[in-house]
Amino acid sequence: MSGRTVFVTGGGRGVGRAITERFLGLGAQVAICGRSTPEDMPSVDGRRAVFYQCDVRSYEDSEATVGQIASDLGGLDVLVNNAGGSPPGYVSDVSPRFLKAIIELNLIGPLNMSKVANDVMQSSDSGGAIINISSVIGSRPSPGTAAYGSAKAGLLNLTTSLAVEWAPKVRVNAVTAGIIGTPNCSRPTTATTPWSSQPSRPAFRWVGWPTR
Repeated sequence: MSGRTVFVTGGGRGVGRAITERFLGLGAQVAICGRSTPEDMPSVDGRRAVFYQCDVRSYEDSEATVGQIASDLGGLDVLVNNAGGSPPGYVSDVSPRFLKAIIELNLIGPLNMSKVANDVMQSSDSGGAIINISSVIGSRPSPGTAAYGSAKAGLLNLTTSLAVEWAPKVRVNAVTAGIIGTPNCSRPTTATTPWSSQPSRPAFRWVGWPTR
């Protein structure tokens, strides 16, 4: 990946941080974004990620950030749409504003970011790749996180649709993850702890880890 530029949204913590560190370890120059600067910037063997402040829910922020990254780092080869998540809340108990915010973060954000990244990649001789971080919740019932699950289901469809629209120059793929043991994970926190607190959800019985 030497000489390649990678942009990881939400790349300062959790799964995003692990992705950032992996690309840094492979020799890429990596840009990350978030609404606030990480206290501890990801770095590997002296290679340090570059931070850009951006609210991925805003098209204007996304457009400006991708443009600045391409200008500062000489282009954009890979976009990882990682930023996302949702606190639990049953649809009957939360506000319409809450539901809208979850959809904007987990679906509209990746859509907008992909659109502006594609503009840069299509103008490059080498094209590029877009990777969407999805979830198994997008393909099965998800009581308590229905808006999040709906957004991730939409993200999977978005992935396949854009892959056809933008081929062959820009490749679009998704990684469908299960439960990952990050600071945002409120259940078991050891690699050998089963997800026994949710026996009705056997697919979530075991927790994955960002660095494995």
